[in-house]
Amino acid sequence: MASSTTKRTRSERVASIQLEPSSLHRWLRQFLTSKNLLQVALAIIAAVLIVVILQGWRPAFAYREGQIPQRDIVARVAFDMIDSGQTELLRKQKRREVLCYYENRSQPIAQLISTIKNKFSSLLGDTPYAELSAEQKKTLAEFMPAAVGEADLTESEALARIRLLLDERTKLEGGKFDQALKSVLDPIAETGVLKSIGHDSEQGNQRSIIVFPAGLPEDKVFVDVPKVRHAEIVAELPQKVAERFQQIFNSPDAVIIARMVSKYLVANLPVTLTYQQNLSEEARAKAESSVEDAIVSYYPTVSKLAQAGQPITRANQLPLLRAEYDAWVQQLSWGETLLRLIAFLGMLAALYLLCGLYIYFQYDRRLLTNPTQLIRLLGLVVAACALCRYSSPDPMRAEVVPLVLCAMTMTITFGRQVALLVSTCVALCITLGLGQDIGEFVTLCSGTCAATLLLGRIRTRTKLIYVGLVAGAIVTLTHLGVDIVLGKLDATVIVSVDSLTQPQHDWKTLLPILASESLRLGGFTLLAGALMYALLPFAERLFHVQTDLSLLELGDASHPLLRQLAQRAPGTYNHSINVAAIAEAAADSIGAHGLLTRVGAYFHDIGKMFKPNYFVENQEQGGNCHDSLQPAMSTLVIIAHVKDGADLARKNRLPKRLIDFIEQHHGTTLVEYFYREATKRSQSDPNKEEVSETSFRYPGPKPQTLEAAVLMLADSVESASRTLVEPTSSRIQNLVDQIAMKKLLDGQFDQCGLTLQQLDQLKSSLVKSLTAIYHGRVKYTGQASA
Repeated sequence: MASSTTKRTRSERVASIQLEPSSLHRWLRQFLTSKNLLQVALAIIAAVLIVVILQGWRPAFAYREGQIPQRDIVARVAFDMIDSGQTELLRKQKRREVLCYYENRSQPIAQLISTIKNKFSSLLGDTPYAELSAEQKKTLAEFMPAAVGEADLTESEALARIRLLLDERTKLEGGKFDQALKSVLDPIAETGVLKSIGHDSEQGNQRSIIVFPAGLPEDKVFVDVPKVRHAEIVAELPQKVAERFQQIFNSPDAVIIARMVSKYLVANLPVTLTYQQNLSEEARAKAESSVEDAIVSYYPTVSKLAQAGQPITRANQLPLLRAEYDAWVQQLSWGETLLRLIAFLGMLAALYLLCGLYIYFQYDRRLLTNPTQLIRLLGLVVAACALCRYSSPDPMRAEVVPLVLCAMTMTITFGRQVALLVSTCVALCITLGLGQDIGEFVTLCSGTCAATLLLGRIRTRTKLIYVGLVAGAIVTLTHLGVDIVLGKLDATVIVSVDSLTQPQHDWKTLLPILASESLRLGGFTLLAGALMYALLPFAERLFHVQTDLSLLELGDASHPLLRQLAQRAPGTYNHSINVAAIAEAAADSIGAHGLLTRVGAYFHDIGKMFKPNYFVENQEQGGNCHDSLQPAMSTLVIIAHVKDGADLARKNRLPKRLIDFIEQHHGTTLVEYFYREATKRSQSDPNKEEVSETSFRYPGPKPQTLEAAVLMLADSVESASRTLVEPTSSRIQNLVDQIAMKKLLDGQFDQCGLTLQQLDQLKSSLVKSLTAIYHGRVKYTGQASA
């Protein structure tokens, strides 16, 4: 029978052909995953924050106090600026013209008039001078004038003259005497009496003042100071009193009474004016506010803002340069701003690519693929940029401090290579963001590189001080050398010779300025080392890293967990000490972290303290707890010590790196003894199911670091070496080779980056250490065998 087939058209045949996707398509498919998009988003957020912090869209203000320009700096745009010096002179002049306020309390003068009338009234009457009381004689003495004409006037004569002129008491109260006194003292009471001016020449006018009655500042009057000054009033009183008394009494005896009253007034005239600070200050403030700012105009390419060879000062050139910069930035177009922003973002993208490629292909890609690690790295960079920006303005100019702190923290957290690369890139961003020159970039790089290369392993806190000290010396010498190479020592200095200014080349004047700036930067670098000394515990907790210093503290035998392990499982404790000794030497042999491996070995079996008798190193002769258990149950008990140990470590807040040792030191290896026992029982009983190897493996994970791989191998060979009857060097060598090969073939080293060369070095170190432990001794005569 013939069979018919359906024919396809050419288009159907072409459509059925499946072409392999292009390289770009495959890359995009791998890239566009949720994890990769999260990492890209984190990088973009960090870049945006850096741009915002460093203001990448606008040019930076490049001038600082003390900077010595090598050429004249002229204005780029026309701008106006308030001349603060001239404005202050105008305000000072206005303050000097202000009339200050004085309060007049005239009651003492009114009381003085009453006192004089009372004293004269007590002298009237018919009582002779000899019969006057002591009080009356004292009163008369107060009024006695020095002389009248050429002859002195006696007390009796003076008393007679008073009684003759004032023969009636009515003349005292409301009469001519009262009228004469008030005609002299009322004008004085109205304007007041001033002992001395209460304000200086800088606070107000010295020639005139404002006087107002007590509590009535609105009833003010303007008074010339000589009119109210006490000394001048007292000097004019005798003449005024004589004129008034003579005019009112129109009697020769009026001169005698006038001299008596004048003497008393001169001695007892009170001061009635007091300076009012608050009202005067308000008047000065109002006068100052009325002064308009003095404006100075500057023009492009014509107006000189700073002179070559002259240090920029905060009082003069720096405000001028800042005003010119603000005016220049304001006139920039949107196109120029956008172009600068694109250029800055392009630079960040190039630095991202440089650092990313190195870390991904040459260092440790987990630093980029692990979101937590990436957040810590980017967060540290953003924080360093923010702190540098905050500390860069005058007068601090201490951007080297956060940058060196960032480099030290990166060295401790991510390693020396990453710290060198990333801190250099951050120094470049800071230099461009602050508008500094190549000399600033070289200085910052010298500080970060010196701190990174000198830091190394931190076993004592004083090492951070030493690192800061040496790095500070390097920064000082580097900055001074760069300034000299850039020609800052060759600048022209303006000096004064015979009252004339002329340019001269004077390196002796410039060298101390450059040296002081270099020493300042060196001191800031030393300060960074001291700050790192204080911040080290917080950095370790924040970034989940341990320095040698903290590892030494954790490795102390008095640690609570190690003490409990020694008490509950002494065999396991002894095993851990032996493993730590051989693992540290093995780790050092391949360039891994020996101290970290040793401390991790101390804690790797702490989970065994919950059921110590189920582990052979803690069992006594005469019984085995596993004899009554099925192999599967025994396996669960054995495997459980990993989870129990990790939980116990978290409960006691051990660092994550030590918890990783606990979880990874067995990897996913097979519990061989109980697996074989279960297999034997399954083979002897046909009704039993086939034994699954997965059920007898540790849950893992496999070792993720070289240190974890070293601990796994050291743990296995130390335990197995105890089974050797005669642990000779060759037997130990064979044992180590077998165990290492078994781990390698089982894939336990696939995720830690261990090379075959390093594995060979590990084996040599382990054999050497175990041979030293089990070395033979000379057997003496009569000594029993062990």
